[in-house]
Amino acid sequence: MGIRLVGKEDYEQVFYLDAYCFPWLNDVRDRAKDFVLKHIPEDAILGYYDDSGMLSAMLFILPFSIYIYGSPVGMGGIASVSSMPEGRHGGKVTQLLRRSIEIMRERKEFVSMLGPFSYEFYRRYGWELGFERLNYTIPVEHFSNFTRKTGYVKPYREGDVEILDKIYSEYARKHNGCTVRDKTLWTDFVLEDPYGRDYPKYTYIWFDDGNNARGYIIYSIKNNRMTIQEMIYLDQAAKEGLFWFIFVHQSQIKEVYWSTAPDERLYLDIPNPRVKMEISPSMMFRVIDVKHALLSRGYDGDVNARFSISISDPNAEWNNKGFLIEIEDGHIDIGETESPESSCSIQTFSQIFTGYITPEEACMHRKLTGDPKTIREMGMVFKKSSTFNNNPF
Repeated sequence: MGIRLVGKEDYEQVFYLDAYCFPWLNDVRDRAKDFVLKHIPEDAILGYYDDSGMLSAMLFILPFSIYIYGSPVGMGGIASVSSMPEGRHGGKVTQLLRRSIEIMRERKEFVSMLGPFSYEFYRRYGWELGFERLNYTIPVEHFSNFTRKTGYVKPYREGDVEILDKIYSEYARKHNGCTVRDKTLWTDFVLEDPYGRDYPKYTYIWFDDGNNARGYIIYSIKNNRMTIQEMIYLDQAAKEGLFWFIFVHQSQIKEVYWSTAPDERLYLDIPNPRVKMEISPSMMFRVIDVKHALLSRGYDGDVNARFSISISDPNAEWNNKGFLIEIEDGHIDIGETESPESSCSIQTFSQIFTGYITPEEACMHRKLTGDPKTIREMGMVFKKSSTFNNNPF
């Protein structure tokens, strides 16, 4: 019967297929069903039906917006990519992914993200590594320098979402890939776990002596460990105030675990920097529509650049061409050209687009070809960014 959006009449098949492919969902079966009914839009599930009318494969296309150089851009989050075993390796998921690219473009979701089971698999369809995380495991005594209390902390109370969001949004605009959060994302996903899997989360907000909220921490405590889900500070004073808050837990915990953005150089602030630090590859990113993604993001007012580039994208014919890009005083104009000065795959362009790698780095790794002048012009537009997203889906 082919591919179509899944209606509510088939949600029991959705629940079954989801739990079969992701067995941990069986431990939270009722919550998983409530999650789909409450949070997944009716037009978000794309299914492949076999000849008997049974749902044999599916994926979710979840609507988000993310910040790219300070501007919100529509993003389609691919999740719950599932297939029954008897139909695997038959091309069903390939067809679903290609159709999802078309749907995201129709919905003006000009970029996409996903958490892969295999980087090699999704790379075939244009997604590429776009994020990495820096994971710290730190003995609590390493925070012993922060014994002088500065400012003050207050526990989160209902109604404080606007305070948190103001702090977060200032940070997020400087980190490409961060999700634009609405109230539901905050209350149901950041401050709580929709599946109820974890120990309780605690949230505290740090204020300076002028009563200005400048940072916050969201964490849980289990087995002598504080696990920080999110800690954001807007200045050094807020950072040191939150480090003091961490240290006052020394009677409860032995260590702190924090998985965060790669530009969080926490080791510069602690007396003994010899702590466990691991960089782990994270989510994949894809530009769905090159032209409209470029038109959607922000540009500094002093940027003036001109270059042309050929994109290879066999899964999206509208991207598979040469583009002429001109930016003057922060305003962009995009045309087409038959004689581009540089070329790369959609995978590499997606990495360059977010600033995960610069054009110079792409050239050095033989992922981008072009003359030096073109590469320099591109570098004025696609600047290095510590990409980050802390809203898994």
